[in-house]
Amino acid sequence: MPSKIAEPSASETTAAQELPFITFPPFPKPPQGVTLIPFKDFRARGIQLFAEGVGNSNGEDMELDGLGIPTVELRVKHSTDECKSNTRKRKRKKKTAVVEGVPTRKVPWYEEWEEGEDLRVTKGKFDSNVSNVDRLFHAANDFRVNRTWPPITSGVSQLWDQFRLYVGLLVNPAGYRKPTKDEEADDDDDDDDEGPSNVQINAEDTSGSVPPSKDPARSAYSVELDDHDEDEGALQARKSDLEEQREEKLIVFLNDPEKSVTIFLSSHMREQGLIWSEKNLLNAPHLLSFFLNFVLRNRVLSKASHERGIRSALDIVELAKKELPLTYKIGQALPDVFSDGCKECFGRKGGIEWSFDDHQKADDPPAPVDATITVIDQHGAETEIVLPDTEETALKDAIEDNVDMEIQVTNMRTTAPVANANTAAPITTAPPDIWSAGTTDTVAGGWGAAGDTEGWGSVGSDTWGAIGDGGKWGPADDNDEWGADSAPLSFAPEVTEPSWLSPPPSLTSLLGPTSLPLTHSTGIVESSTRRIKAIHLPPKDKAKIKADTAEMVEDELERRFARVVMSPWGREENDIPKPSIRKTSRGTVVMPDGEIEGNGTGKPHNPYQDDIVLVVQPAVLDTLSLGMGLGGLWVQIVREEVKADNEAPKKSNAKRGNKGKGPLDGLSGNYWYLEELMGIFPSYFMSRENVK
Repeated sequence: MPSKIAEPSASETTAAQELPFITFPPFPKPPQGVTLIPFKDFRARGIQLFAEGVGNSNGEDMELDGLGIPTVELRVKHSTDECKSNTRKRKRKKKTAVVEGVPTRKVPWYEEWEEGEDLRVTKGKFDSNVSNVDRLFHAANDFRVNRTWPPITSGVSQLWDQFRLYVGLLVNPAGYRKPTKDEEADDDDDDDDEGPSNVQINAEDTSGSVPPSKDPARSAYSVELDDHDEDEGALQARKSDLEEQREEKLIVFLNDPEKSVTIFLSSHMREQGLIWSEKNLLNAPHLLSFFLNFVLRNRVLSKASHERGIRSALDIVELAKKELPLTYKIGQALPDVFSDGCKECFGRKGGIEWSFDDHQKADDPPAPVDATITVIDQHGAETEIVLPDTEETALKDAIEDNVDMEIQVTNMRTTAPVANANTAAPITTAPPDIWSAGTTDTVAGGWGAAGDTEGWGSVGSDTWGAIGDGGKWGPADDNDEWGADSAPLSFAPEVTEPSWLSPPPSLTSLLGPTSLPLTHSTGIVESSTRRIKAIHLPPKDKAKIKADTAEMVEDELERRFARVVMSPWGREENDIPKPSIRKTSRGTVVMPDGEIEGNGTGKPHNPYQDDIVLVVQPAVLDTLSLGMGLGGLWVQIVREEVKADNEAPKKSNAKRGNKGKGPLDGLSGNYWYLEELMGIFPSYFMSRENVK
């Protein structure tokens, strides 16, 4: 028996009667002045191609449809977005405001991608049964296609492949195959011949070379193996290993996207050598930002934990946008002129240290070198070889080993050392008097000689290019019409001072005639990585003090230079070794086991806990950011202790203002300079070993 249909209540009937019930036909009458075109009479109209006088108020071309209505510009830009009306007319160039002498700014690729990026979506929705791995593969493929990538010279495409290899979305797109003998012969015949390559590229990134697979996402991590290998089992085992490695990388990324992205933007880029290019440091974080936002916007990963991980990874990416480009700038700015001046003043305190005997002291004289060496052949027989004792013998043996003939060395002359940059003496002594026989001056005679003897280019000789009275070419007297008022002709190349002979940096250029080399010396020499804890500009209202010479020197440093507080890094990683103290260090140091080593009266320095204050020029502060790490050789500047026997050290008579204590008063007298910069690390740096 069918169920009884419930009748509407009185209230529902009243509400239904109040609403208008419209039925068609009849159709309502159109508004006044509006004519409706029946569908049977409708004709589609395109864009007017030959409209006259098309243009807006700004003088730009305006596109009109067939009815003369301006078209609407889309938010998403395409390569075909251009005005199609009035195409026969000469295209008018877009007027841009150009400042004289200032080049037009080129828009970076990431700014072009930002236009309409929020409208880019994946192709279709993901089924709930699809795994997160497959979702990520499809999202990576959708992210790559239908997008205008910058030129290959920008390195963005290579960075995208590096990231896919790192997270497991791509398995080594290039499989090397050993060339055959015929291919090797062809290469030997003509190296410039562009024959078929021995490197097979993935079908996803190469059009037309390899037929693509049916699933575009799966082709992203397909791998080309050498099919000429005789052992088929080895091929399958290698392929299985690659697939296992890919799955492990994907699991690491899905379990903790923040840690995976952190390692990629720090230690992985360092291992792959990507940090040595400035454009990589700028492009890598922007590229990852677009991809992670694409994954987040399209809800590619279903779990809420994945979404939180992606958002945390985006925080690291935003930090990398700021700090990665700074690592390149810091490498150009440090060590600054002050640190180089201190290194020139106090001498080098670091460098490579060779140690063959742990018990040998640094002051011990080197052991004498034997004049003979003993060689043991494959049969166990010992042969004693006498080392050459003269330079002539060493030169004779070296030449005979290369020219395969016996020679005799006589009257060998050595090169003269270069005294300094401004020396007037020649770098090398003159060769034997072959071209200037009969002369006594070793410098005179020969080509280009400047002595009294005659020769090419000699002064006062009747030869080509002579400048004296007997010169035939280019005389410099007043009666000559050609070059009479000009400088004397010179055909010798202009001698410029090499860059390595330029004057070394000096503290005098910064401090003037300072007493710093007399009142201060070096103390602790520490090799470590430290983190930027605080940055302090030079005080503007600090008055000069009246005290002894050492305190006045320190006061001058505080008023002229900025100070950067550096704290210990805090952990030992693969690329960041533990702190070490060099043998050139002076002062007491707290060792890791708590023992104090060294000699000195001041407070022992603990490289694992104590902060140091780096003195730098104020211009360097633009390249520094809090939290970043600097690895290098830190040298302490301490006062020279000069006092008589049984005399207590003098107290400071410095007169300062009555202002409150500043942030660096607790570290007063703590001055360091950077002798060598050996590593620059972002604040989020993490080694690969932490991913395990």
